[in-house]
Amino acid sequence: MLDARRHPRTPEQFLVLIFAVHAPHVGELASVENVSSHGVRVATERSWEADSHVGLKSPTGNTWARARVVYCLPHSPKGFAVGLDFLTQTSEWDTLSELLATKQRK
Repeated sequence: MLDARRHPRTPEQFLVLIFAVHAPHVGELASVENVSSHGVRVATERSWEADSHVGLKSPTGNTWARARVVYCLPHSPKGFAVGLDFLTQTSEWDTLSELLATKQRK
């Protein structure tokens, strides 16, 4: 893991649906732990394979992204911390990360 990030992360919590791009029926509700304009870290119940491609969708369906799994580490006895690097996303992700960064600076 990097000590200093290229893109600042903003701690935040909200739910997203994460699913395997190659098998959309394989998915779960995940909790976002932090977000930047280039990726997110989510807490999941299942393990996700590094370098696999996943989809993310907000519960309302308005915000979505396709991402690459950078890492998947045990986070708790029943969960994993998954680092995701966005490949494509709706503009809402950029707006969200800008709003959260502004909120954090205040």
